[in-house]
Amino acid sequence: MAVNQRCRLTHCLGLGAAASPNALVCDPASGRYALADAVNVDVVEGRLVRRPGVTRVGDVGFETLFSDGPNLYGVCGDGLYLVPGEGSPGLLRAGLTRGAPMAFVAVGGAVYFANGHETGRICDGVAAPWRGERYPGPDRTGRFGPPPAGHLLAFFAGRIWIAKESLVHMTQGAGLLDWVDGLGGFLPPCVGRVRFLAPVSDGLFIGDAAGVTFAAGTDPNTMTFARVCPVAPLPGSLAALSAGQHAVVAGRELGGDAALWAGGDGLYLGLSGGRVSRVATIKLPPASTGTAVVTHNRYQLFLNA
Repeated sequence: MAVNQRCRLTHCLGLGAAASPNALVCDPASGRYALADAVNVDVVEGRLVRRPGVTRVGDVGFETLFSDGPNLYGVCGDGLYLVPGEGSPGLLRAGLTRGAPMAFVAVGGAVYFANGHETGRICDGVAAPWRGERYPGPDRTGRFGPPPAGHLLAFFAGRIWIAKESLVHMTQGAGLLDWVDGLGGFLPPCVGRVRFLAPVSDGLFIGDAAGVTFAAGTDPNTMTFARVCPVAPLPGSLAALSAGQHAVVAGRELGGDAALWAGGDGLYLGLSGGRVSRVATIKLPPASTGTAVVTHNRYQLFLNA
């Protein structure tokens, strides 16, 4: 029988000698612990103290955060909020499905969001439905409709790609982001629920329960598909590396957009052309999902049992 015990850590030792969890001090008996990283805080006599000029913006925890550059958005409970640099968060939309992770993608001046149950679009600080009034082209049979409520979003080749369970849908080309072809606007089915979507310059990496596939090309009608990694990626472990922000990963030059993710046996790097290599061999513990963060040229993965 599993017994839940509260672990109270009371004395911070500062930064550990290494970022690996196995190298960090964590002693529940004495309350002593070390940090893998720390931002905008100082350690004073074992206590974490915010640095001068850094203020707390809220007393609630956000389950999902996303920034399009000038703005920060967060999901808390059933609400989607705009999180300002000063003052209290402002509610943009209420009534969302609780516990459903929110996916975001920024395109132009808009931010699109979906959580597998609801969708929406944020423009000029206002959340509105993600749909168009009327399809601008021929549509006598009504095949073009609003995008489905997927659980993953990505922008690539002028379209928003939407993963909903085992299918990857895409919006229409020519910037028609409010419509999806209900009869043919999707890629071949994946194995199980799609685990990530990662665009690079010449294609799209798609992770599922059987590994990672590379959809080569920019036109969904002529894309070719190849299984480029046989190891299933951990959901939530993807870190999209934008061109220009990261030049080298594990000694490998990126030369453009890239993707970094975790599998059960290590970390993988995906580059243009569908090239995939394992850049670190690590035996990861079993986990249902994870959360990946890239800061200060460091990839950090937090696992959820």
